[in-house]
Amino acid sequence: MATAGRAGAAAGRHHVLPGRGRAPRPESGPSLPGPRPPAQRRRPLQESLGHRPGYTVKISGFGSRHQTTRRFGLYLEKEQLKTLKKVVKHFENGIPLKDLEQVIKILNLCSEKMKQRETFSEPLCELIKLFGLPFQKKKSSDEVNYSTKVSKCIAQLGYLMRVPSSQVRIQICKCVINFYKMELPGKLLSGYQPTNASYKIQMAELGGLAETLVLSLTLVENQLTEKLWVLKALQHLSSSGANCRLMMKAQAASRLCLYLNCADPSGQLVFRSSHILWNLLENASKEEVVNQLSSLECVHALKEVFVDALHGFRHCDRQLRNDLLVIATLLAENPAVPMIESGFTKLLIVLATFNEVKIPSPLVEGLKLTYSYEDFEMKKLLFNIIGVLSKNPSAAQLLSENDVMPALLYYVKPNQKPGFYDWSAAQYEELQLHAIAVLAAVAPVLIDKYLSCQANTLLLVFLEWCIGQDPFFGQGNSFHGTGGRGNKLAQMRYSLRVLRIVASLYDDAVNLNLCDQGAISQLLDILRYAANKSKEKEDAILLEIQTDTLFILSVLCENDLHRKEVFSYEGIGILIPLLKMDPKELCSGLGHSYLLFSALDCVWSCVIGCYIAEDHFLEKQGIFRLLDLLALKEKNLCNIILGILVEFCGNPKTTLHINTWRGEKAQTAASLLIQLWRQEELELGVRRDQYGRVVDMKSPIASSFQRQQKVIPVPASCPSFAIMEISENMRAKLYSLFCKLGFENLPGLSAEDFVTLAIIRRYIDFKVGEVWSEICAELKEEFRPIMSDEDALERISKIRATRKQREMINKSWENFLTRTSNYEALKKAKKLQEKAIDASRPKVKTQTGAVHSTDIEGLHTTYGNFIDDLRVYVRGGTGGMGHPRLGGEGGRGGDVWFVAQERMTLKGIKEKYPHKRFVAGTGANSSVRALKGEKGKDREVHVPPGISLVTDDGKQIGELNAAGERFLAARGGLGGSLATNFLPCKGQKRIIHLDLKLIADVGLVGFPNAGKSSLLSKISHAKPEIASYPFTTVQPELGKIMYADYKQISVADLPGLIEGAHVNRGMGHKFLKHIERTKQLLLVVDISGFQLSLKTQFRTAFETILLLTKELELYKEELVTKPALLAVNKMDLPCAKDNLNELMSQLQNPQDFLHLLEEEMIPANTLEFKEVIPVSTYTGEGIEELKAYIRKSIDEEAERENEEYRKKKLLLLQTSQEEKMNRR
Repeated sequence: MATAGRAGAAAGRHHVLPGRGRAPRPESGPSLPGPRPPAQRRRPLQESLGHRPGYTVKISGFGSRHQTTRRFGLYLEKEQLKTLKKVVKHFENGIPLKDLEQVIKILNLCSEKMKQRETFSEPLCELIKLFGLPFQKKKSSDEVNYSTKVSKCIAQLGYLMRVPSSQVRIQICKCVINFYKMELPGKLLSGYQPTNASYKIQMAELGGLAETLVLSLTLVENQLTEKLWVLKALQHLSSSGANCRLMMKAQAASRLCLYLNCADPSGQLVFRSSHILWNLLENASKEEVVNQLSSLECVHALKEVFVDALHGFRHCDRQLRNDLLVIATLLAENPAVPMIESGFTKLLIVLATFNEVKIPSPLVEGLKLTYSYEDFEMKKLLFNIIGVLSKNPSAAQLLSENDVMPALLYYVKPNQKPGFYDWSAAQYEELQLHAIAVLAAVAPVLIDKYLSCQANTLLLVFLEWCIGQDPFFGQGNSFHGTGGRGNKLAQMRYSLRVLRIVASLYDDAVNLNLCDQGAISQLLDILRYAANKSKEKEDAILLEIQTDTLFILSVLCENDLHRKEVFSYEGIGILIPLLKMDPKELCSGLGHSYLLFSALDCVWSCVIGCYIAEDHFLEKQGIFRLLDLLALKEKNLCNIILGILVEFCGNPKTTLHINTWRGEKAQTAASLLIQLWRQEELELGVRRDQYGRVVDMKSPIASSFQRQQKVIPVPASCPSFAIMEISENMRAKLYSLFCKLGFENLPGLSAEDFVTLAIIRRYIDFKVGEVWSEICAELKEEFRPIMSDEDALERISKIRATRKQREMINKSWENFLTRTSNYEALKKAKKLQEKAIDASRPKVKTQTGAVHSTDIEGLHTTYGNFIDDLRVYVRGGTGGMGHPRLGGEGGRGGDVWFVAQERMTLKGIKEKYPHKRFVAGTGANSSVRALKGEKGKDREVHVPPGISLVTDDGKQIGELNAAGERFLAARGGLGGSLATNFLPCKGQKRIIHLDLKLIADVGLVGFPNAGKSSLLSKISHAKPEIASYPFTTVQPELGKIMYADYKQISVADLPGLIEGAHVNRGMGHKFLKHIERTKQLLLVVDISGFQLSLKTQFRTAFETILLLTKELELYKEELVTKPALLAVNKMDLPCAKDNLNELMSQLQNPQDFLHLLEEEMIPANTLEFKEVIPVSTYTGEGIEELKAYIRKSIDEEAERENEEYRKKKLLLLQTSQEEKMNRR
């Protein structure tokens, strides 16, 4: 310190400010200081790189300040680089685990320095290279103790990919690759030993290095060399499942797929990317990989790379092509992947068939197979894809158009020579078997093509060759050739599988085609051949052949008497031995149980119902074979055999054979059947004593499960537990069999058997008792109505509600009478009122000049028996039948439309269509004259404007607000076509509520008896019912105000509301909904107040206004925002003016009076009335003023709407002009 200070003072070139050390000198100084003291050498490494706390340096005396600073920076940089070299030299044999964290900090500092100086790139790379050496540990436990820190450090290594240096990025990738080929250093650190060879790999998995490298692909997207190194590192990382899962989180599959067709002269990019994709498929979730590759861009990329590889001539191109085919197969298994939209599906189908059908296609133009091993593998993969695509209904059209069926049937032919064309004998055999196996999947989808290509004929000829004596020795060295070495069993197995699947469709055309070609006799020959082979050596393939053959025979002979006779001549002799089976064979696992079930099914389908076949079966002692099987007491066999025996008992000879049979220890059939009954009851938990007698007298044959069940009411069409129990066990079949055999004179029975037989005899009586017990139990419990009963009770409840409402009206009328003077006075007042109304109407005058009629059609229409909700049933027409032979399509069914039309009412619809069912016309069938059937006739239902279309569950599906508007209510069904197997589809069916909401300019709102109907009659030509008691108007009325200039304003008089209308009290919802479509509200209140009845509270005019506002607000808040006028009626009454003055003061300052009211009466927002008009419908006072205010308010609202419309249009115009200017 002293030396430095003296030198600095003498030279006058720099000053050291207070600190813990010496300020470094510039390189051009007179002399550098000697060796640093030990304290300085022990400083942390970070301080040597420029992070030295406590130092403040000021330099002077070396020219300008800028030059001095630059020289000092160069000196400092040189010192830092020297320090980095020392660090690299120090750790050249490996980094100890304890120092790893410090080294990572140095790496991060160097990466920051690289933003300013490129000279740090080389030492940074040298430091990164150290991570490729084995880490050093002192103790074995260090690997576990430092695992968290080490994983974070390796993760930091991946984060250094952000450094914009190609050299650094490549070195990071090399370092990662070295994790997998660890080489020990030449010299080990003293006291240390290398970590485990897989330690770094495990830490990389723990730190998520693979995910970071996948994300870094974005940084090197335009740098081919760096990208290839990153992919090479990912190739190694993707060898483990943990890394693959991390890579999938970063969307590795979709990222790599998009890189497949990037420009790369070396071709490494596509091979490395495909190799990583393959590892992801093997080590990660296949479903997740497929989901990431399911975008249209990825499928297009795969298709383009596949096409390039398809025309490649190198061995690696062919391998890549096959790898991509495997990926395409996985994608094709997911119908959501856009394989068809991208054209990839069509390319694969054409590629699979072009060599067999020889039809030119631009997709495979110039392509030739080399018949190499890779081409052979590609052929098998393409066949496999065809099988996968057959499961996708959307691909059926492509499979049909590109001749998949002829291509597969090309292989259904005898093998004529050892080698077939350019394939070897083993290769051709494998392709043949694979093609026939795929044919089994494709045939049900393309059944018309199957028939038109005579596939049944080809298969039967091929099967005839299979059982022939031609010299052929199958290779049997493939997946499909199992069991076929030295024989033709593999070919027979897959050909029969095709016939089995086609026959299982129960298509009459297919089955008739088979029978016309003598399929029954040929199948019996195959069955005999397989049965003889099984005697020599039992084999699972032979058992499967016999099982499939029996199934095909069962389908062909079922419900056809002639075919059963054909079968009986030879088939029964072959069938009987199959029913004799060792019990041990049933558990062998080779397929004996399937064969036995098929044999029993064949007895049911091919023998029962034909007396010739039944007699032949009895002669061959077939019943004895069935009873022998029944004596095995196998649960899954007993039900089937008992059903066959019951059906067989229709033949009179059967009973004798059953009684003649004897089992082990001379057991008779009756004894066997009774044993089965007891065994069944034991399993069901039926109560019996030690002698077999009934214990539970109320439920003699009830199982434990039945006794545990609670009483549950079920619909009449739904079986109860007692009925369901009949089909779930075999007691009903045993009872039926005993009914055939008789209950008397049965041989070989013990005393206990006779007790059980007595119970069996009363089985049906016991069952009837159980059913009645369940019915009685339901009646004792609280039961609920079901189905039609529930509908009836719902209607009854509506009738009761209507009656109750009428009773309330009558009661209100009686209350009104009690508080008025007398009835005669009321009648006189009503007559005076009617006279005043008539006097106010304009009189017809004779005019000499031209007369212009002001009568408007429908002006005086009133709505009696008003209906505002109608429930209707609509169904689209059924499509027409297709024409399978010619490929014709049936016509589509007609549609049902609702069309808005003026002067229509829901009442008129109900009267015209009392059934309320609207069904469109059926589409025309396809025929020879018209392959495309005509569409069925549409059904149009005319409805009034203002209709809302609502489903049963309350969902609104449409509206018709103006005349001429249309709504599609039910779409017609599709006609029969290839996609629907030429069968028509039924049309759409719905139940729709036609909910009418009146459309009017002004809606009159008020409590009952406020004078709304009288006011409507004064201001319009409507004639509503008027009386001096509440609820006179029980349905909406519509009138129109006529002005001198022929202006018309519609006014709707709605029935009076009561308190609680918002919760549907009274008929609240039914009438409040009509207010929704009115443009303005006209509240009508009685100046003297309102009281519904003696039991309800009296309300003043102000309280009436607040209550009306509250009801509107609670029903729908938007109603309160509508423009509103207030008509204060009955101004002819005494004290009306005083009440009006009080009301006006309350309306001007409502907040001053709200505290006097109940809290539930106060609305959140009060209505703001444009005008308050006092009127008297009795004297006519204020009527003209009210009409004028209504006209003024409507005009102002229309002007406001027009202004808003003009502003909106102007704004759109300005916006479009600005966009045009921006484009220029």
